[in-house]
Amino acid sequence: MQAGRVCTTLDERGFWARFGRVEHERLEFKASANNLRDVIPAMAMTRGGEIVLGVTDDRRLAGCRLDQRTLDAVMRRAQECGVDVELEALVVGRQHLTVVRVPHVPDRVVTTADGRLLRRIGSDNVPLRGEQVSRFLRRRPAKRVVARFLHM
Repeated sequence: MQAGRVCTTLDERGFWARFGRVEHERLEFKASANNLRDVIPAMAMTRGGEIVLGVTDDRRLAGCRLDQRTLDAVMRRAQECGVDVELEALVVGRQHLTVVRVPHVPDRVVTTADGRLLRRIGSDNVPLRGEQVSRFLRRRPAKRVVARFLHM
């Protein structure tokens, strides 16, 4: 996030056209920045994506302003798993929302703060276990990272 960056302004129709209403591997709606521990590392290990803060499960725009509290909560969760996220402030009608852009991280393993390896499957953050971990890591492009991880 850059200081002094101008907010993006959309009407509600433009917001839903940009994001869609269905959560999937690359899109997550959250009412607040409180529950990001799993979704940031899961997206980073899948294909990256966007988390829109301020949207409830029933797709109501409730608002989550990009203020100091939101910034600190997001950056704390991103730092826990070592992912550099980007933030965007949105204004949709009268609601202030925050978009968290999570990059795809193909060159290393990203885990949750408690060491779990998660992937996005649809809109779920799914833990990989046992042989699933080996298969997943073998398919990653950074072979030296895979070899190093498997031989720890």
